Amino acid sequence: MAAIRQRHTFIVHDSFRDTPETLSLTPESLEMKTVPGARQDRYIVSKQLVKEKEILDSLESVRIEIGSSENYAHLSPFDRTIQWGTHITVVPVEGFDWNQFCKFVNSAISPSIPCIGQDSFISLPFGYYLYSTSTDLAPLISYLETTYPALDLKKDDEASTAAIADPSDLLTASSISISFSKAEDTVRKYKGRLVTEIYWQFGTWSKTITPGLDEENHKVEVGFLGKIKDDPEGDVAFGGILAVIGENSQFVPTLFDFAPRHRGVQGTAVYSPYFRTPYGLHPKHVVSIYGDLNVPRTMSHNYVQDEETGEFEDTMESATCGLYGYYILPSFIFVDKYQIADLADAQAGGVKRVVGIWGETDLEIPVWMVDKWGSTMLLELIPPSGEDLEAFTQQVDIEIPMHSRYEVPDWNTTAVVHDMPWPLIFWACDGSDENSMTMGPFDNNGLGLEKYFDPGTSFHYLTPNMTISSPDAHTELITELSIPVVPLESYKYVQPWTVVVILVGCFWIIYKAICGYVRDGGIRKKVEGVAPASQEEVEKKKQEPKSE
Repeated sequence: MAAIRQRHTFIVHDSFRDTPETLSLTPESLEMKTVPGARQDRYIVSKQLVKEKEILDSLESVRIEIGSSENYAHLSPFDRTIQWGTHITVVPVEGFDWNQFCKFVNSAISPSIPCIGQDSFISLPFGYYLYSTSTDLAPLISYLETTYPALDLKKDDEASTAAIADPSDLLTASSISISFSKAEDTVRKYKGRLVTEIYWQFGTWSKTITPGLDEENHKVEVGFLGKIKDDPEGDVAFGGILAVIGENSQFVPTLFDFAPRHRGVQGTAVYSPYFRTPYGLHPKHVVSIYGDLNVPRTMSHNYVQDEETGEFEDTMESATCGLYGYYILPSFIFVDKYQIADLADAQAGGVKRVVGIWGETDLEIPVWMVDKWGSTMLLELIPPSGEDLEAFTQQVDIEIPMHSRYEVPDWNTTAVVHDMPWPLIFWACDGSDENSMTMGPFDNNGLGLEKYFDPGTSFHYLTPNMTISSPDAHTELITELSIPVVPLESYKYVQPWTVVVILVGCFWIIYKAICGYVRDGGIRKKVEGVAPASQEEVEKKKQEPKSE
């Protein structure tokens, strides 16, 4: 495999036509004009060419993802959803230098990411995770331009160069993913290589793509594809044209099908989260899911080998699917894990099972004493009951009690506003053929939701709906939460009056104690003229018959 494999994939609109006016392919370049569709660039780079080789050697795997807050369309086969913000998941080996890794994160990704060592990451069952709301791509672009103006490729003892990315396009990207893994259970052809994936939502593209400067070590591929079949039982088929720039003088037709690991739900199922008002310090987070909430697929492939012929037969079996919600909770808000467990035990609030809660869950500490960035939560949800319900009448409300932390007092305000990313709502279906998914050219598997489930699980994402929680029709998948705080300017009144109230309260308590002591304790006076009764008189009084 070439040291650098660069692939540009365009999922074109139905209006696209392969004409000389739209595509011009020559041995020197491909010129494209006003091509409508979604776009993904993938760069697969050998570890030996990466400047951060020492960091990769000390890692089992790493994935860095940056997702836009915009409610952009995910076109198949790029259905994997990345929540708003920067996500860094690491599986280190013994002796991993966390400080060096954080220096790389702050220099290459963003200096605003609070990465100061291992203490910045929360522990997950499969590694360590850091989240930040930062989505500024300018530091990454600057890093690529200064660190990777070119990659050194050796050929005939002469150095040639090839750009690893097109920085001019990065600012408009909807999501960026950078991953590396040594694990055997990843896609074999990418093992030990740095994979960068950049996705742009639907647009119109006009650009010129040139071949790699090293014919043997740098391959540049371009594909224009359209979906021609979408089987709800799992398989999708794409057809279109491909070319290796610098090698092909004409496009090569292609047709292939595969079972995607990640895909959108077929139908009208949408969801929308919001916080119930008034917010207070204990807000309730609600996710309203409605539309066609039927199980997305009921069958899966199962390959059985015939004992006589040795051939494999594809039989279909029922797949088991569950509805899940994945939450990212920044440091200003948290959940009580025991309270959520009680919901699951009572099958209340739409919660069926708590898969896990990881990160900061301390109930007492204020926001300025939280060491880590926050916490994550994965819940299995209760789908609507009753198979006779029409698709448009199905609705589920997931109500999760949350708690905001005490905020730092601020000037001229009684509330501080924080942003929380929308949760992911998806179906997870088991029973798929893992091998058929890894053979797909667009398979995306590694550090993420996949690790919480068994191999062979497919994920079907519900579509975010903006109509409920965004009456102003903005398109950001962010939920705002207003948390009450004490205005600092009131401290000049609060402090002295607090002292006065405390002193008055102390004097009042002392006064009441003295009064009670005088009245009931220690200074009891005998009633004049009345002697206290002796013990004999008391006993005699008890024996006297009571009058009728």
